[in-house]
Amino acid sequence: MRINATTRVLHYFMIFCVFYQLISAEFMRVLEPGKMEGFDTILFTLHMMVFGWGAFLIGSVYVVILHDDKDGWGRIVPWFSARHRRAFLQEIRHDIVSTFRGKFPLPEEQGALSGAVHGIGILLILALGFTGAWVMLGVRSDGTMRADTLLLFDFHATFAKLLWIFLMGHVAMFLFHIVTGHRTILDIFERVHIPWK
Repeated sequence: MRINATTRVLHYFMIFCVFYQLISAEFMRVLEPGKMEGFDTILFTLHMMVFGWGAFLIGSVYVVILHDDKDGWGRIVPWFSARHRRAFLQEIRHDIVSTFRGKFPLPEEQGALSGAVHGIGILLILALGFTGAWVMLGVRSDGTMRADTLLLFDFHATFAKLLWIFLMGHVAMFLFHIVTGHRTILDIFERVHIPWK
């Protein structure tokens, strides 16, 4: 499986941004106005202004790249098209039977199931970016929030929990590919060669 340098670089940045976001969210707290000092300020600011927007931007770039592929959207988000839903359900049935027979689909096939898995991740990241931006812009100067901002803050926290579950499943699928001998999946971690001249 050949993965181009742009996809690999975006993947590295996305991994870094998402892990920073999820891990920092476990330790930071929403800061009160006038009490943002030291480590809390750095953690919170990086969460909001650097890595949050970074992950959202990378997700958006990926969406723009997908828009150029005729069937890209249908493979990533198959839920809204009868043809893509049918292909997705057929592939799941085939993959479940094959998996129990010890034959896991090859990574380079880029089928409906792998596309839908990546689509769930992209949609979660975009949902986190949207709800996070809404919360960031909805906090009043005295630190209070309107009802809609509080609701989206709860959605933001729920999406973060779902992203943890997604990441555990994603890593489990990756390891399952390795165990079944699909070494080409490691191409995503191949060193990026940049021609400087």
